[in-house]
Amino acid sequence: MSIRILLADPHSMVRQGLYALLAGEKDMEVVAEAEDGQATESLARNLSPHVVVMDVTMPDVGSLEICRRILANSPGVKIIALSTHADRRFALNLLKTGVSAFLLKDCVFEELARAVREVSANKTFLGEGVSDLVIKEYISALRDSEARSRAIFEGATTGIALLDMQGRLVESNPALQEMLGFSREELRHLSFTMVLPPDAAQDYQELVQQLLAGGRNSFSLEVRLVPRHGRMVWTRITVSLVKSATGEDQFAVAMVENLTPQKEAEEKIRSYQEQLRSLASQLSLAEERERRILATELHDHIGQILALTQIKLGALRNKARDTDLEKPVNEVRDLVEQVIKSTRSLTFEISPPILYELGLEPALEWFGEHLQEQHGLMVEVSKSPEPKPLDNENRVLIFKVVRELMLNSVKHGHAPSLRVVVGREEHNLTIEVGDDGVGFTPPAIGVEIKKQGGFGLFSIKERLQHLGGSLQVESAPGKGTRISLVIPLWEEERKSQVS
Repeated sequence: MSIRILLADPHSMVRQGLYALLAGEKDMEVVAEAEDGQATESLARNLSPHVVVMDVTMPDVGSLEICRRILANSPGVKIIALSTHADRRFALNLLKTGVSAFLLKDCVFEELARAVREVSANKTFLGEGVSDLVIKEYISALRDSEARSRAIFEGATTGIALLDMQGRLVESNPALQEMLGFSREELRHLSFTMVLPPDAAQDYQELVQQLLAGGRNSFSLEVRLVPRHGRMVWTRITVSLVKSATGEDQFAVAMVENLTPQKEAEEKIRSYQEQLRSLASQLSLAEERERRILATELHDHIGQILALTQIKLGALRNKARDTDLEKPVNEVRDLVEQVIKSTRSLTFEISPPILYELGLEPALEWFGEHLQEQHGLMVEVSKSPEPKPLDNENRVLIFKVVRELMLNSVKHGHAPSLRVVVGREEHNLTIEVGDDGVGFTPPAIGVEIKKQGGFGLFSIKERLQHLGGSLQVESAPGKGTRISLVIPLWEEERKSQVS
């Protein structure tokens, strides 16, 4: 099959010369000629030649533009550009456009037929006098690119290493050298396993083997490195394979990011959070101690005075029987009885004595009865028989948490019934508060702060974390709410065993 060729040149004598040159080639056929850019574009589109041999100085359309149009309309066409000027910039721009060959006209006699065959075989051909210019330009560009890459490599604040196909370092940048405390020469041919703790070294080596075996293209691992100066450095090592143009693995690039400042900041934040949780618990306990003192004062002093007043009013009523004073004495006695009931109720609301005297479960039972009387809903509190040792501080904190959850069911859940289950699973205290109220959609983070004030699920979760516990919320609109608490009993059991 002949190679179909379109000749394009503004000079008819040049076209005749090119035609005569190609006519002697048995595997080539000139199918048409054009004298300007528009005709060249039209013939290339209609005739679909294999090769367009074109002068770069068409009279009507710029050479770069006509080349772009031909290649856009006929992607399979190969263009051989002819010029009388050996200008490297012009040649490079044409090659970037997609031209397959560039020849000087004074070398056409020796090179044209060869160029046609080369471009037909999907190769690039540069004529004599042009190739040297282009090669020099590419070498200069490669040197500039290498210099920029080297500057980036040397100046990067992230550690960078090049690894051979055995996972050994063959090159490292100053940031990595400073991070590990080794020189460039000392790091060469070493492996990261030399600066990793044994457990991390094993994980790293397994990932490298998977990488080199083709099981993955990259991996990332957060590990602590042990540099020469001995101070652990938290890092994130990301290793990626670099392939050749043919798809073969050449080497690997390791990016080593120093996470130590970030980890230290996270540790400080965790420490501050724990201090805040501890402070919040201490404040809550201090408040509870003050409430306990106030409740004790109400019970031991005001309550006793009111009881004595009631006794004396009883004696006075007996003396005033069948007199005009009997009625007003009875009225005063009824008022004092109301004050005694209110004082007793206030004492339990401020700090229920039953919590200290009988424990958490009886206190929750009392509070359930209180809610039932106050709000008219059904409240069930059940408990398992296993012992659940708690000291006063934890007992108070847990009671306040559960009381808040029960009040939430009444105030926000509008629940007609409420169930509290207190149990034990191995060394954990478990409490479940469930209702059949309106429910809600739990936020994505699990908890949120209540705008109305009070504990809120966020505060409850923080307080439980201070005790080593956790909180889980299950709810949906119209399907009620179930909140599960888990609090470890290890410390309390240890204290009870010691005592």
